[in-house]
Amino acid sequence: MKKYLTFTSRAAIAAIATASLCLISVANATEENAASPDAKAKSNLSVNDKKFVKKAYRGGMEEVENGKVAKEKAKNDATKDVADRMVTDHTKANEDLMGIAKEENLDLSKIHVKAMTISGDNFDKEYLTMLKKDHEKDIAEFEKEAGDTGAKEDSDVVAFAKKTLPTLKEHLKMVEDALEKVK
Repeated sequence: MKKYLTFTSRAAIAAIATASLCLISVANATEENAASPDAKAKSNLSVNDKKFVKKAYRGGMEEVENGKVAKEKAKNDATKDVADRMVTDHTKANEDLMGIAKEENLDLSKIHVKAMTISGDNFDKEYLTMLKKDHEKDIAEFEKEAGDTGAKEDSDVVAFAKKTLPTLKEHLKMVEDALEKVK
């Protein structure tokens, strides 16, 4: 019996020692990963800046997808020109946003959109009317972001909003002009 207890005690001590070594190696590995440059860092953007970047990126993606559909379905050349411009300009704006997001450790990869489902004889008018409403809202949001000067506001996000605002206003004017041609 004494032999059995000695063996059991030694086995228990060995198990505890092995578990301790495993925990130490896991702790060291975690520490090394946290210190490595590849470790996921937390974004320093304010909550408002994160919301703005995500919303602007999603909206830009929608404009690109909808523009691609409109280039195929539109009947009026003015509508096709607007759609082409939406694809070009919003693709560029989204590239700029991706750069800011990457710099600020903000993951935009989970943002996905579907293209609009407008079709029929009134496609051009419905598409342009939707763009008009979207751009009016976008301009208001970009003006608000461009005017944010709080200490927690990221200067790159504010600069992006200021830089993009004239393009959005130009889009709105193009859309309004195109709407006059399809009425």
